[in-house]
Amino acid sequence: MTSVATTADLRKSGLSARAILHACTPSGPWQKLLPGVVLTTLSPPTRLDRLRAVLSFVGLSAVITGADALIRQGASLPLPRHIHVLAGTNARRAHPWILLERTTRPPEVVERHGLRLAAPARAALDLARRETNPRAVVEILDAVVDARLCTPRDLREELEAGCRRGTALARHALSHLYPP
Repeated sequence: MTSVATTADLRKSGLSARAILHACTPSGPWQKLLPGVVLTTLSPPTRLDRLRAVLSFVGLSAVITGADALIRQGASLPLPRHIHVLAGTNARRAHPWILLERTTRPPEVVERHGLRLAAPARAALDLARRETNPRAVVEILDAVVDARLCTPRDLREELEAGCRRGTALARHALSHLYPP
């Protein structure tokens, strides 16, 4: 069982709003991670707890992408400061440690650890599109191919299917690393 719960789910299980609020006070046994999302332990939240909280906070259309999605699927990359999440165009929730990207083209979803993750090619290119350092883009593409999460062909197909905005470095790196 996960230690992350929404206040709505806690209310459905029979807890009053007042009991939930009291449990989340500094002297209580729980902690508020995001508005409407609670960690039902006193221990510091893990990255997995934070990922689950973000999915609960953003809503049913939310999918983790970028470095967190790739790391959870086996790539060796540094943890980012923000959790990058894709959601439908009607998503309006924001928070300082969430990078919310609205999309009309939902990614293929991979389920891991109870998380909805973007497929590797999409996650890699979502991460690469936000990168301004050409060397970092190469490291991202190498990491997913080296981990056998996807092939250069998968990356090319995702580049062609997706938005072209921000993909120049990824296109350049892919053509030099893995010529067609």
